[in-house]
Amino acid sequence: MPKLLEHQIPNFHGFGASILVQQTRGRIKRHRLPNDRMQARALLHDHCPLTPGVYGWLDDRNQLCYVGKSKSLRKRLLSYFSKTPVDKKAVRIRQHSKTIVWEPISNELLALIREQELIYRWRPEFNTQGQPTKRQPAFICLGGGLAPNAFFTRRLTNKSEFSFGPIAGTGRLRSAVETINQCFQLRDCHDKIKFRFNNQLSLFENPLTAQCIRFELGTCPGPCAAQCSTHTYQANVKNAHQFILGKDSSILSRLNQQMQDAAASHSFEKAAILRDHISNLNWLDRRMSALRNAQQSLNGVLPIEARKNRAAWLILKAGQLIGSTISPNSETRAIATIKQLTEASVTERTIPENLMEMNLQLILIAWFRKYPQLKKSLIPFGDAVNICERRLDTGFLPLP
Repeated sequence: MPKLLEHQIPNFHGFGASILVQQTRGRIKRHRLPNDRMQARALLHDHCPLTPGVYGWLDDRNQLCYVGKSKSLRKRLLSYFSKTPVDKKAVRIRQHSKTIVWEPISNELLALIREQELIYRWRPEFNTQGQPTKRQPAFICLGGGLAPNAFFTRRLTNKSEFSFGPIAGTGRLRSAVETINQCFQLRDCHDKIKFRFNNQLSLFENPLTAQCIRFELGTCPGPCAAQCSTHTYQANVKNAHQFILGKDSSILSRLNQQMQDAAASHSFEKAAILRDHISNLNWLDRRMSALRNAQQSLNGVLPIEARKNRAAWLILKAGQLIGSTISPNSETRAIATIKQLTEASVTERTIPENLMEMNLQLILIAWFRKYPQLKKSLIPFGDAVNICERRLDTGFLPLP
């Protein structure tokens, strides 16, 4: 049986702090792995648990080069040392690394949350998602001065009057934004263009011409050439806004009818364009529906198993994870929890401020979509406060 090799790592002193309470996490373990594949497998069999958790690979400079999570740490890490690894990336990570680090987590959802924290904090070179410099979710926005339009951005600015997100899949979101501008007749030209409306007075009667072909194609009302009124254009903006909010999806039935008419008249190119528009709007509507549903329904406390038969409380507001605590078992903790929950219940939650908050929200949305029955476990803020107060009143005797 190979001897366990543990040593102090000068540049790595642990994964660091977490939004998850300590009771959900076990002690971090670090092991320098033997070069022999079978010895490494034997070491993992003896020392790595079959619990959920996060793990990291450290290179010869003791720098964290990859972070992952699994619902079974031992099985996942053993896969790196199989005769036929699951993918080429696993081989590269193993060849690049000298030390393995893991941290048991009491629940798979919590392991997902912890993984996202670590990727955002450490930015390991082999992780491609969740990093500020790599793949990122984005927002769809409406704004842009006198003639607002739809645009997407990864970072919110003052240009946006209305922002919706985060939304994963920026390539598809870019196409959806183009469809919004075309189908709701909003301009897509640069903000530096000077816009004039036909209800504005002018000293000179200089004829203006539209600066792009979209006016001729009938997909833009021509605010650059005084071809529409402020009222008409703002009505288009309002219609786009209503669609994104999920309050008016009539555009889909109109486009579908136009597509059928185009196909019936053998205008197949036009029908194909309309088909793509319908597909993009349906995709955006599904994403926005999931986001709106999370904002409306994911509010309160989610009890989830912690270590040593304790229960952790995840505090959710508008679909975002804003904190966690352990189920109170003392007067001090109960009073602190009541204060924390009361503040959370009255605080207006805004759009996520950074990439980690965005990804955590998307993780929660996906998790509740996969396990919809979990919503029944959510405890409203008021009820959670009542639980704490009852425990104070009963002197922390077990509740029925």
